[in-house]
Amino acid sequence: MDILIIIGSVLAITAIIGSIVPALPGPILGYGALVLLYVSRGADGITPVSLGIFGAFLILVTIIGYVAPIWGARFSGASKRGVWGAVLGAILGLIFFLPLGLFLGAFLGAIIGELSTGKDGSAALKAGIGTLLGSVMVIFLQTLFALVMAGYYFYSLIRN
Repeated sequence: MDILIIIGSVLAITAIIGSIVPALPGPILGYGALVLLYVSRGADGITPVSLGIFGAFLILVTIIGYVAPIWGARFSGASKRGVWGAVLGAILGLIFFLPLGLFLGAFLGAIIGELSTGKDGSAALKAGIGTLLGSVMVIFLQTLFALVMAGYYFYSLIRN
């Protein structure tokens, strides 16, 4: 078996895990598997059009991954300080407390940001939960995308 196929298979599986664990770039790994399949098998394995479509979705999923927690905070009524708290908390959590720090940091940052505006605890908690739900939505979307890419990868692999 071609070494690129083995590496691509590992990447496709790791992409699914990486979509759940924030320390790994799941969608990017999945796309890497598709690129390796194309390099290994050419258009017999996967077409350039398919790579382009998956690449466009990769960009879209990546952008959504950054803005969904902010949307969640804004949807739940967070102020600008709450949103900035969520962003800063996510960054600090990502740096210091992987892998759950991203979610916990955004959650706590939104709460602290809201409390700093003088909102009561329940309003601050609502903003934190909105941020957390936005993050969970991202995990779901990335996992779904990684599963689709892995499925397409293995289907294309066994089809030829």
